[in-house]
Amino acid sequence: MSNIRLSGVRRISTVVTGLALLGGAFMGTKVANATPATGGFYPTTDIYAKGNVHYDADAYTKDDLKDSFSLTNGLTFGLGPETDKAFGRTEIGFDYNFTSGLGDVDFGKRILGNFKTQLYNNDESATRVVVGGWGLGNKRTQPNYLYLLGSKVFSGNRIHVGVAHSLSDDVVTRDRTSLQLGYDRYITPKLQFVADYYSGKGPAAGVQPTLYYFLNDKSDIGLGYFRANNRSFGDAKNQIYICFDYNFDFKTAVDQSPAPAAPTP
Repeated sequence: MSNIRLSGVRRISTVVTGLALLGGAFMGTKVANATPATGGFYPTTDIYAKGNVHYDADAYTKDDLKDSFSLTNGLTFGLGPETDKAFGRTEIGFDYNFTSGLGDVDFGKRILGNFKTQLYNNDESATRVVVGGWGLGNKRTQPNYLYLLGSKVFSGNRIHVGVAHSLSDDVVTRDRTSLQLGYDRYITPKLQFVADYYSGKGPAAGVQPTLYYFLNDKSDIGLGYFRANNRSFGDAKNQIYICFDYNFDFKTAVDQSPAPAAPTP
């Protein structure tokens, strides 16, 4: 894809993202349950319900907001079948990366895949274990993480602990595996705080606190700050995160909020 074409595509994506944010802002306000299936940057044990199609627009910019390091738009699909057994909940999805920093790479190398499936779920103890992958694609341009992750809710506070391993070609062997830690809770029924962390100096290792504000029961906007562990990232070590999420409900009989989420106050 030429630089001219890529620039045009990025402008179109920015306009679409802006319109999506504006449209979401004028929708009705209900109790929030459109929680993204990631925390700040990294996956959670949330899985989109069967019949749910989730749209996300994510941007990472320099902390002066002048240049973008990453601009992606994506869709995730909930496959069900909505049981507590192993593989009883599954989601798959993809993102398209508009980032100019990838260079003049082919269309296919800008696509990132993701999947997640449930291994264990117990609603009574508010515990879930999942396995999945994110940032899957070209081994030179994408992080390519596989992960095993568990969560538990304690009095409105949810904790995540897991391990992730990168298959990327650009990772030093000792930095391929990261410990994942995460925390989230609702401050109010419409405002959620999330913090997540990957250890080591892998291709996406760092820490990111994020605030999500729920516009209604289907959409939210998020603002976060990512700090990479690897000093060699230079200007990309510190980044501002801005996002918009929207859930298209194609099966209203199923609760569209990923579960088990931290309960609202």
